[in-house]
Amino acid sequence: MKFKSLKRMSVSIISALLAALPVSAAAKNIYVSNSGNNTVSVIDAAKNEVINTIRVGAWPAGIGIDAASGKAYVVNSNDGDNTVSVIDLKSNSVEGSIKVGDGPMAIAIDSAAGTGYAVATEHVVDGKNLSHTVSVIDLKSKKVTGTIDVGVGPFDIKMLNGKLFTSNSGDMSISVINAADQKVAATLKTADTPLGLDVDKSKNKVYVAIHGKGSVMVIDGEKLEDKGLIKVGNSAWYVAVDSANSRAYVARGEEDTVSIIDTAADKVIGEIKVGKSPRQIAVDSESKRAYVANHGDVSLSVIDTATNQVIQTIKLAPLTDSSYSGNAWGVAVN
Repeated sequence: MKFKSLKRMSVSIISALLAALPVSAAAKNIYVSNSGNNTVSVIDAAKNEVINTIRVGAWPAGIGIDAASGKAYVVNSNDGDNTVSVIDLKSNSVEGSIKVGDGPMAIAIDSAAGTGYAVATEHVVDGKNLSHTVSVIDLKSKKVTGTIDVGVGPFDIKMLNGKLFTSNSGDMSISVINAADQKVAATLKTADTPLGLDVDKSKNKVYVAIHGKGSVMVIDGEKLEDKGLIKVGNSAWYVAVDSANSRAYVARGEEDTVSIIDTAADKVIGEIKVGKSPRQIAVDSESKRAYVANHGDVSLSVIDTATNQVIQTIKLAPLTDSSYSGNAWGVAVN
């Protein structure tokens, strides 16, 4: 009798200890925006399979995650839409939308301030791109509270130590915004068209994909200085930084390849073949995984960052009521 009571007590203690442990990487989800059929695929990271599909706005691109509030923000870049869909991550349902600037491709989330920043990427009139602003969003009220003038065609945006960096694809520049006063503090010229960018918080650096030069520009995040280019190969599209492991991953869209940069030495140390036309990459340092959205073959490549090998390819099937394939673009992990 005493043994049975002790056994029950032991089971209770173990259960309590397990419940107190942090959620493992296996419990995470990956979110992929499918530009071709206006949906977001939800993927179970433990099973590497699609578990839900959420319909959002027209031509969804970048995804911002606010883990603190359990929300995802998806920018819908079609020029007739120009909204941000707000997804509740617990129910995997859209709870509203926010009207922003024209042709948005990316959003950055400042969870501490309760603010989102959505870039207005493209609105072409008579062959000229007129988009040059960042919409400032109050995440609580889901309303735009103002705009910030940056360069032409801001394509991507990331935050580092109280500064926002936008890659301006229309005039080959980088705008640096002080989040405190929401004003541009500096502008850096680039060698060619800048597209995706990401930040290394541990080293205070910014990495920018320079599309036409097949390179990655390195910026000192404190001094706001250009530290030079790293040659990666043709058609650099997006960059994802793994600060914890001193790596950056660069999607080379026309070569179906991801280049690996050692961010301690700022040099290329390898490359990985992935799916067709890779676009955005998301890195989960904890689980040692990188996820690559392949636009050309409607798939997600799962990379083991310890071995730098693709360990699985997940097909993103279109909805049954859609005549369009998914055409994956954005990706995020939570």
